Amino acid sequence: MTAESRQAFHDVVSRHRRFLLTTHVNPDGDAIGSEVALALYLRARGKVVHVLNDSVVPPNFAFLTQSVTMEAYEPELAERRFGEAEAFVVLDTGNRQRIGRLAQHIDRHVLHVVVIDHHVSHNGFGQLNLVEPEASATAEILYDLLRPEAGALTPAIAEALYVALMTDTGSFRYSNTDAPAHRMAAELLHLGVDPQRIHAQVFSHASAGRLRFFGEALASMALVAHGRLVVLEVGPEQFHKHGLVGADTEGLVDMPRSIAGIEGVVLFSEVDAGKIKVSMRSNGRIAVDGIAAELGGGGHVHAAGALVRGARAEVRDRVVRALERQVAALPSERATA
Repeated sequence: MTAESRQAFHDVVSRHRRFLLTTHVNPDGDAIGSEVALALYLRARGKVVHVLNDSVVPPNFAFLTQSVTMEAYEPELAERRFGEAEAFVVLDTGNRQRIGRLAQHIDRHVLHVVVIDHHVSHNGFGQLNLVEPEASATAEILYDLLRPEAGALTPAIAEALYVALMTDTGSFRYSNTDAPAHRMAAELLHLGVDPQRIHAQVFSHASAGRLRFFGEALASMALVAHGRLVVLEVGPEQFHKHGLVGADTEGLVDMPRSIAGIEGVVLFSEVDAGKIKVSMRSNGRIAVDGIAAELGGGGHVHAAGALVRGARAEVRDRVVRALERQVAALPSERATA
């Protein structure tokens, strides 16, 4: 985080009084935690803040919203919130399409748009774009913005930032877990964060239906590219059967990565007919961000996704072929040994 970027952010905060925050569809822990942390920070400085997302808050992150109300999209509500706001802050995505139905309201209002994100696929669409691909999570960028200000990191903000950091690093297991991430976590613990309690709140709320849903998806997974790629699919009938929503697939795509010899995993989840969420993971030797970008999505080199409209079979075939080409181009294990 440069001094110029930090100053630009604080200039926006000082110039405006009414803020509207949002994030990407099907928000994850980094998205929700970052929204809560920023909302609390702005309110402590006398700002009027609303948080409006295209999607509802996943149940395992609801505990974060006890002090910050998060509204779900309705056309009239969205138009009112945009009309009230002076600044619009988009967190955890630099892709305008990824904020869903809120995107259509931007051009109808005079707003200062700020994008705070850590994904590599997009450079942002705001007047101020704080996009730091080297950051392990969007929360790390917020942490760097707020930390120099005395008293800015309250226990509640620290908790929200920790949830965001913990979930986006896979509980500090993923390749984006680096020294700055661990330093940030350590400093948040000094502010009173209880890691065991937070981990339990986030990961100990699965319903029996969600576990059965995961079991069905894993039981029907396909191995392609000579057993080096895993393909998972879940359709509307499965979501309906178990009473689940799109955010309930969180973590499913990562489970098959533990299979020996796997280079990558792709999950095609279709909650509503014709709207397919594509989630891709790489175990380190293939890059999935370019494929996601071609589909209109984004992400990181080893973790990316997109929301695509069309027939699931056609989307699946297109993405699987692209992944198979990457796997086929890899040097053999013997050649790299």
